[in-house]
Amino acid sequence: MNNANPARFGTTWTPDHFDGEIAFNHMQLAFTEAMAQHPNELLESFFIFGGRNVLVRCVGRNLAEHITRPFSHLKISKGNSTTAELLIDLWDDNLLGDHQRYDARENGSRWYQTTLEPSDGQYIAQRLPNTFGCLDRKHSHIMAAIHWHDRIFIYERAKPLSRLLLDWFNGQDVQIIHTGLVAHNHKGLLFVGKSGAGKSTSSLACIIAGFDYLSEDYVGLQFCNDGSFIGHSIYNSLFLKTDHLERFPQLAPYAIRGRPPYEEKSVILLSQVFPERLERAVPIRALVLPRVVNAPEARPRAASKGEALLALGPSSLLQIPNRGLGVCGFNKLADLVERIPCFWLEVGADLMSIPTRLENLLKDLDV
Repeated sequence: MNNANPARFGTTWTPDHFDGEIAFNHMQLAFTEAMAQHPNELLESFFIFGGRNVLVRCVGRNLAEHITRPFSHLKISKGNSTTAELLIDLWDDNLLGDHQRYDARENGSRWYQTTLEPSDGQYIAQRLPNTFGCLDRKHSHIMAAIHWHDRIFIYERAKPLSRLLLDWFNGQDVQIIHTGLVAHNHKGLLFVGKSGAGKSTSSLACIIAGFDYLSEDYVGLQFCNDGSFIGHSIYNSLFLKTDHLERFPQLAPYAIRGRPPYEEKSVILLSQVFPERLERAVPIRALVLPRVVNAPEARPRAASKGEALLALGPSSLLQIPNRGLGVCGFNKLADLVERIPCFWLEVGADLMSIPTRLENLLKDLDV
C-alpha cells in the first residue's frame, strides 16, 4: 500500500476510493474517543475568520499551543458555541492507541500533499504527511487528526488545514486571493505577483518599519456594497528563503527552518515577534506589484490595470485551488483592479526604503 494514502477512518485516502461521509463519521468517533480518554487535554478557543465566529476544540495541549499560533491574532476572549459559523475539531494522533492510528514515523518523514473531493460535493479532504483533515461543507465542520512532533513539516504547522480553510472561506463569499497585505494607519496595501517577485521581502520590510501585517500569501477578499474592498488575514506566518534570512538579522532567531530537500524556506510566526502589529482586517486602498531591480532604493510608479490583472489573476485562480470559482471569481478580481489604484514597486538594494515609499504613496492617495 502507498504509505502516503493509507486506509484510515474507514476508507482509503486515494482520489478513486476516498469516501468523504465514511471518513468524516469515523473521524467524529475518533475525536469523541480522544475527548473521553483525555478530558484534561481538551481546550476550546474562539476566533474570527473572515468576520465569522469560529470555535476550535483541540484534544492535546501541546498540539493546541502550537497549531493555533499561525492564527492566534484572530483569537477572541469570549464566544458562543451555539452561534459559531465554523466548528474545527482537532486531536493529537499521539493520544490514541495504536489500534486507532497508523505508524507515522516513516509516513511523516517525506513531503506530499493530496486533496480529495468526492463527487457529491459535500466533503473535501486534505492529506499531508502528519495530517488527516476533512471539511463537511454542508455543516461548516472541519475534523483533523494531527500527529504532532517537533519536526513536523513547517507548512503543516505554519498553515494548518490550509486547503480546507481556503475552501470554507470561498464558501462564505470571502474570495481567497494569492497576495500579501500590509497596512499603515488602517489603510491596506496588497502585494501582488508570482513567487519570487518580492512579496515576502516587501512585507517584512514594512512590518519591521512599523506597518501592520495581515498576510504574505493568502488574503480573504470581501466585496462591500459601497464598492469598497476589505482584506481579511488568515495566517500570521511568513515564509522566506532560508538564505535570505541574513537580510533580516533581527528575525533570524525566530525562524523555524524547513526540512531540506522538501522545504527550501524557513517560516517566521509573526505572532511570536510582533503581536502588536497584526491586524485582522483592513480596507484595501491600493495594489502594489513588487519587482526586484538593480537600483539603490525602492521606487513606485503607476501600473496599468491590465498589468495588475495579469499579475493577480493567474496566481489567485490557478496557483491556489480556486479553479472552481470560474468566471465569477475572475470578474471579482477584475472589479478589484478597476476600482483601486495600481502601482509597480521597483525593489532596490535598500530594503528599508520600501516602507518609506509606500507610506508616501498612501499620503498622496489621500490628497
